[in-house]
This record gives sequence, C-alpha cells and structure tokens, in this order.
Amino acid sequence: MQLHVVRDAGAAAGTRLAPRPSLVFPLETTVVTLRTGAIVERLDRASFAVVPARRRHSLDVPATGAVVVVTLEIDDDARAAAQRDYAPDIVPKRFDDVLAAVRVLPRTRWVDELVHRYVFEREVCERPASKAARFLETELTKEVYFLGREHLDHLTRATVLFEGDSVAVRARAWIEEHLFEPFRIDALVEHCHASESTILRAFRKETGVAPLVYVRRRRLEHALQLLESGRYAVTEVATRVGYDNPSAFAAAFHKQFGVTPSRVRPTAATLPAHGRPPRRRRRDRG
Repeated sequence: MQLHVVRDAGAAAGTRLAPRPSLVFPLETTVVTLRTGAIVERLDRASFAVVPARRRHSLDVPATGAVVVVTLEIDDDARAAAQRDYAPDIVPKRFDDVLAAVRVLPRTRWVDELVHRYVFEREVCERPASKAARFLETELTKEVYFLGREHLDHLTRATVLFEGDSVAVRARAWIEEHLFEPFRIDALVEHCHASESTILRAFRKETGVAPLVYVRRRRLEHALQLLESGRYAVTEVATRVGYDNPSAFAAAFHKQFGVTPSRVRPTAATLPAHGRPPRRRRRDRG
C-alpha cells in the first residue's frame, strides 16, 4: 500500500489523482470535507472514504487545530492477499463494485485500530515491508470489502464513536469533536443525557482525570505536533489550540512536557500506536 500522511492544512490543498483506489482517514479530531466532482462528503473520526482509482478529488481541512489525514492506496498485492486469505467469502466482481464509486463507510473499532497501527508500523517503526505491515494491509483491505458490501446492501454497522453506550465513551467522543472550542460542561451534560456528577465520575474512572484536564492535555499534545512540524511560531500554535495568552500556554506546555515551547525543535513527525502516548524524536530540553 502507498501511505500518505498530511499534518498541515496547506499540504492538504490541491487536487489529487491516485492511480489506485484510495482510502481517506481523518485521524484524531480532524474533520475533512471530501470533494469529488459534484459529490461532497464530510469525514470525521467516525468514518472513512473510498475513492475510486483515477478519480480527481480534493480535501478541505480546518485552518485551525492539528491536522492528521491518512491516505492509503490499495495495491494489487494487498487485494490479492485479502482475496486469497478470505476466499471464497471475497468475490472479486463484488470487490470491483465496492471500489468503483465514492463511498463513506463507518469506521469500526477494528478498522480504527488497524489504521493507527499501520501508520505506527510504517512511520514510527519504519518497517514498510514487515510481516506486521503485510498483515495490517490485508486486514484493512478485507474490512473495506465487507464494509463496502454492506454499504451496497444498505446495511449499517456501529462506528468507533458509538460502539457501546457508556457515559465515558460518549463524553470523550464529544470532547474530541469539540476539542478546540471553549469547553462547556453544560453542553457535555446535554449531549450525554446524564447528570454532571455521573459524567465526572464515569470520565474520571475511564481516563483517570476530569474532563477539563483531559481537554488541556489533548490540546497540548496537538500543540507539540504543530511545533515539531516547524511550520508555526509559538504564538500561532497557542492560538490554534485555544490559548489567548501565550504566557499561559508556555507555562502549561512546560508543565506537561518539561520544556518550553520555544525550545522544541522541528523533527520527523510521528504518530503513536493506538492507545499509547506520542513518541517523539530528538527534542531539545535545553
């Protein structure tokens, strides 16, 4: 599979034309508008898109906040491996139908796990030809087939945001979708249909911290990615992640990472394995 990772709104601009069918995954909180001719689709953490081979398309991403958009091109080897390993359940003609049109598919928990771990294997471990990478490619290709077949048959499946119904899961999903907006506990209460005390208790049990602390940590993690990209000044990063006061941003950043924002040096951007803290390379702690 060909892998492309975009971490900047400017890098996402322009028309794309891939020789093979493409899968478009917004990661974390990124929301993407996919345009293919007259078709306009909104993608978020609960979904991903299939774009046919040689179909011109473009991506509109938000100008603020961190951007992480992964595009994977399904090559013949990945498709052949999936068809071989899952024969006779994968029908080649049916697979052609799945890949012949733009489709927005639900991102199940397994698909979400697969794409995060694939990016980790390729970007962080730098092992594009490993057995783990081949397994992940086959599994992703297989899942595209079955999700696409269900889409053709007008069936639905739960997404990663809505599998299960715990208060903590609903609360964290809502927070991730509104991460760079002013945090309002009353809005969270309304969304979760639970009392404030119930939400706080469930969220702390699930994550170990209160919702507001979680928001601050996640914003600072995005700030670190932006600073390590080398594309933004400290004051711009502070504004992008919701801080009006650069001094307050610097103090919070230093408290979380042990280094001031101005001391962070550009480095090869990496993504964490799913559920693990970010891995960073070559950071000057001064």
